[in-house]
Amino acid sequence: MRHIVIIVTLDTKSVEAAYLRDRIIDLGHKPLIVDVGCGGLPKMDADIRATEIAAAGGADLESLRASRDRDMASAAMIRGAVVKLTELCRAGKVEGFVSIGGMSSAVWTSSIYREMPYRVPKLLVTTAAAMPQANRFFGPSGVTVMHSLVEVGALNRLLMGELARAAGAICGMAEGQELVRPPAEEKPMVAMSTNGWVETPAQFLAEALGGDYEIVRFHGTGLPEVVMEKLIEEDYFKVVIDLVPSSITNERFHGSRISWPRRMEVAGEKGIPQVIAPSLVNVISRPRDTSPELLEEMKVRKYYFMDSLRILLWLSQQELESMAHVYAKKLNKAQGPTVFLVPLRGWLNVETEDSEYFEPEALQAFSGILKREVKPEVEIREIDVNIDTTEFGEAVLSAFRDVLQRSAQKGTQ
Repeated sequence: MRHIVIIVTLDTKSVEAAYLRDRIIDLGHKPLIVDVGCGGLPKMDADIRATEIAAAGGADLESLRASRDRDMASAAMIRGAVVKLTELCRAGKVEGFVSIGGMSSAVWTSSIYREMPYRVPKLLVTTAAAMPQANRFFGPSGVTVMHSLVEVGALNRLLMGELARAAGAICGMAEGQELVRPPAEEKPMVAMSTNGWVETPAQFLAEALGGDYEIVRFHGTGLPEVVMEKLIEEDYFKVVIDLVPSSITNERFHGSRISWPRRMEVAGEKGIPQVIAPSLVNVISRPRDTSPELLEEMKVRKYYFMDSLRILLWLSQQELESMAHVYAKKLNKAQGPTVFLVPLRGWLNVETEDSEYFEPEALQAFSGILKREVKPEVEIREIDVNIDTTEFGEAVLSAFRDVLQRSAQKGTQ
């Protein structure tokens, strides 16, 4: 039997947890209470006790309670919860997660949720949803945040209403989760990272492949790329078209579109066929402001105002060459058929031949380093077009068919 897992600190939220548990039972689901509290003695029993959570995190609960190091204690309980809940998920015993509490509870739970499978719905009920740092509650595994307008404590009629809504929300999400499971007999799904700078080839590919494949697009702004690669790890996708791996460049130069250290490695390590292109790899994304740092940077870099909030700044040729080594190292981790396409007439549509942004020598230097450093199994193709064109879309489509064919041949050997 699968459960709705209630993540709660029973030393402070036992009555509230019991009320939420009973409402979930009323709706025909089976709750399972997990106690992650380490501040004091719980006021009710849990299905998975705090002692078990602490032990799974490599700690002793009594020692955590006696310690004044709150950060250390919370880290241990988070580790333990991830271990125990991952075991439940792998055993197929979880159909949803729900957590109730304030800011501390939300920080803990969001860290736990990040490590849980995407297919399991996650609800975070917190009074801290409107606080400035609440954006950290959302993560790559999919989290729904519900703002409780009253404190989760001292059960009252208003809080009972909030908890009843939470029960209805997580039970409804659990009943609908079949829609997001990897389809067994449907069209194979293709992951594609995109943004507005490659919309022309992206639309071309969606139309060309839509009859045989289900195209799932991820906006190349950082977190969506992590989501894409987390789902690749969970075997949702048969092929990857990675048009916008530029968060790697942004991470190196402290830009605003940063994803995670494993960017452009997951599909390769799993041997999944992939086609990769360098949209925005030669620029840094930053917020548009009047900071002295940005104003100084604008004196030495070419720049382009995207809108009132964003600015792009171009790398120098030397910097782009240094990034080629980074991308080459990641490409060398590929275990499956991989093609990296280099459009020689620009990696953004503003890089036209009559513009100040077009630097063909820099693009060719990047390509040359890849050709020298990338292993022979990874193909580097130079395409004499701009990236945001139908012609480039056709080149991606050709490479897509090639990597699929190679993958099929490899499978029959």
